[in-house]
Amino acid sequence: MDTPSSPSSPSRVSGCRIQTLCLEGSEVRPVEIELQFTGGLMQRIVLTGLPGGAVREARDRIRGCLERLGLPVPRRSVLVNFAPADLPKSGNGFDLPLVLGLLVLGGTLSAESLRERVVFGELALDGRLRPVHGALRLALDARERGLRRVLLPAANAAEAALVDGLIVEGAETLTQALGILSGDAPAPIDTLTEAPMPRADLRDVRGQASGRRALEVAATGRHNLLLCGPPGTGKTMLATRLPSLLPALTEEQVLEVTALHGLLPHHTPRLQRHPPFRAPHHTVSRAGLVGGGRPLVPGELSLAHRGVLFLDEIAEFPRSLLEALRQPLEEHAVNVARVGGSARFAADLQLVGAMNPCPCGDWGHPRRGCRCTPTQIERYRRKLSAPLRDRFDLHVDLPVPDAHQLLDELPAEDSASVAARVGAARAVLDSAPPANLPAALKPRLERAITAFSLSGRAVARVCAVARSLAALDQRVELVAEDLDEALFFRRGLIEWTQPCGT
Repeated sequence: MDTPSSPSSPSRVSGCRIQTLCLEGSEVRPVEIELQFTGGLMQRIVLTGLPGGAVREARDRIRGCLERLGLPVPRRSVLVNFAPADLPKSGNGFDLPLVLGLLVLGGTLSAESLRERVVFGELALDGRLRPVHGALRLALDARERGLRRVLLPAANAAEAALVDGLIVEGAETLTQALGILSGDAPAPIDTLTEAPMPRADLRDVRGQASGRRALEVAATGRHNLLLCGPPGTGKTMLATRLPSLLPALTEEQVLEVTALHGLLPHHTPRLQRHPPFRAPHHTVSRAGLVGGGRPLVPGELSLAHRGVLFLDEIAEFPRSLLEALRQPLEEHAVNVARVGGSARFAADLQLVGAMNPCPCGDWGHPRRGCRCTPTQIERYRRKLSAPLRDRFDLHVDLPVPDAHQLLDELPAEDSASVAARVGAARAVLDSAPPANLPAALKPRLERAITAFSLSGRAVARVCAVARSLAALDQRVELVAEDLDEALFFRRGLIEWTQPCGT
């Protein structure tokens, strides 16, 4: 890098380099912007290195901004190369490093002031700096690369300041950015607003002992749960209260989840201290659920990372969308491949589904008769394929509550009490490796495998549920009751393979 002798007295140079970062899905790529004067007096800014549309338009935004602020506009043609040349450059974060490089060439700014700094931000015509998406992810990558300082728009400063060991400098305008590079102290950074805590409480659910028990087990072992029952039995109420039973995220998970949500364009950044809860409508697109679009952004699967994805009326989702869940549920990640690129987004989540027992919803209702034929019920249930059903650990058929349960004024157990048991059970699971199935229980499980044709995945999940049940009793060793209850929660999925009656 060509540098002047003193940062306080910049001199004209023939070329310079600026460090910045580029988002490609959830991955961050380092980009070095090289600027130098080229022949001719046409005052052109020539961009090379696969710049995208927003990057190419930056030439006109920068020229207009410099003229408006009275800063020198290059009087000679400038060649700008974005390295590496084979990486497509997209996004709105290249304006600020590009304009600073032009000011270095013009002698207004010292190249030394940009050493060990990574710069990104969008430039408005009046000199304001507009935020970019993915600032926290960019800041985390900058720290991993050993960079000491980040200069970025003030609107992104609170998000980037979550990263320890990194000096974050936020500027409202280009003028402020130049002042910081000249030695001025940056403005104080506000604290990032936290996302609200889940407020739905389990005390609102009356009756449904089996559903509450399944919810507690699901929270303990992070098991996938399928709730089935007629309309009005409390399926959605139970599902929306699962986050209130989950422990707060660790500091590492807070950064991970907050950075993932920050990849969405036009997203208002919020600190995600609690497991996220996502409940997309069944009309969601494939890109909205799995991820994709242009640019590649995470879908609801990834936005539920470390939390809960709730699919209400799961049988109404297109089957192709439901089948797309199978691989991410196993790998805890989503691989999105498109013509313009590919991305991998984290997706370690709990899946909760809710559905009616039949198309009309009244199959098994004690007071209303079902109007569906066995063929219609069979077709309705087949919307969830056997491989997808196999990925649910728990299945609960919720009965219709009676009048006494609905009008009972005795308060039900609240979420805080259940969450305390869940936390204690998780401590048991974390304190010891998974216990092997006792020899006395193996004949019991062998009979279940033969009788119900359990797959290898189903057997592993039954054992995992049994361990969660034992942990809730503060035990590591499994007993027969744990295995029986785990098989009971699997029974509903097994019965779906049998012919349906009216």
